[in-house]
Amino acid sequence: MTLRLIHRSTALVLLLFIVVHLSVHLFALAGPGAHEAALRSVQWVYRHPVGEALLVLAIVVQLITGASRLRVRGQRGWGLVQAVSGVYLLVFLVLHPSAALYTHHIFGIETDFWWSAGSLYYDEIRVGFAVYYTLAIVALFAHAAAAIQYTWPTLRPVARYVPIGGFAVAVSIVLAMGGAFYPIDLPSEVAAYYEHIFDIDTSRVARGEPVANHR
Repeated sequence: MTLRLIHRSTALVLLLFIVVHLSVHLFALAGPGAHEAALRSVQWVYRHPVGEALLVLAIVVQLITGASRLRVRGQRGWGLVQAVSGVYLLVFLVLHPSAALYTHHIFGIETDFWWSAGSLYYDEIRVGFAVYYTLAIVALFAHAAAAIQYTWPTLRPVARYVPIGGFAVAVSIVLAMGGAFYPIDLPSEVAAYYEHIFDIDTSRVARGEPVANHR
């Protein structure tokens, strides 16, 4: 099996997970309850030890094969889009899953709506995480667009619009989890987590209100 085939095979596995993952996050548009219900309907698959191990293995293989095939210098057009988006996705695939695993297994905190919303809750970190997540989703859609450009010639006319769709998805998720459509009050244990990780004073939230205890 060639490196290219291994890379594409694991990419399809991760793509399936990511499509489900982003779909769950879009349920946040309807509120935390809708997001939590959608998350519970799928989380049992990748939270099972076997499912989690397979997902981590797919990520590791994707990182190794992606880094091995990455070429930025001399690229133009869609080749440059593919390379640059690939670099960002490699970084994101190291940072985001690691943070989720660390939070769940070390801190014992659920990586649910509240954990995601917490990164967009405080002035100190809100903008940075909004950019971080938005770029990750746009990079994913741009990478997929480049794959369409090279793999499915009949779909090339629509490839340029795929990253625009990614931006729309990213903005929708960030706005929903950032409290644009309804008030967000973090559970006390999530607030404590962010206080520990980012040295944020949780006695006052960014909006000047006390952190609510949901327990």
